[in-house]
Amino acid sequence: MSVDLYWDNDEQTVLLCEFSKGWTWEALFGVLNKIKSITENRADTVGAIVDMSKGLGVPNGSLFSTETRDKAKQMLQMSANGKGPIAIVGANGAIKLVSKAFALLDKNALKDVYFVDTTDEARHILAKRMAIPVGA
Repeated sequence: MSVDLYWDNDEQTVLLCEFSKGWTWEALFGVLNKIKSITENRADTVGAIVDMSKGLGVPNGSLFSTETRDKAKQMLQMSANGKGPIAIVGANGAIKLVSKAFALLDKNALKDVYFVDTTDEARHILAKRMAIPVGA
């Protein structure tokens, strides 16, 4: 019941963030803070794969609750200075809908975010976007 973070390649240019069913906001923000500390001191671009395919739900309630909206805003503010592309694996329709709503509010918030069905597809998109070999 957590959010785990790993390097997805040996060159440490792509992070893999995996959600387990039952994740918490505390676990998510712990991982986001870890990502920020990793990336803020690097000159090079770091991409990320966010794998939601293992049954992502929203902690403590509805996707459209006030708490969820406030946490989503907080996440967008944390990622505003992000340096690299993000590929989101397995997001359900509701997650995509909320993302589109945020994109309407801030066109730059999701400019380098890609929704995909598999981690292999995510790796290919990031490899192309970041000009790194697939499987590097």
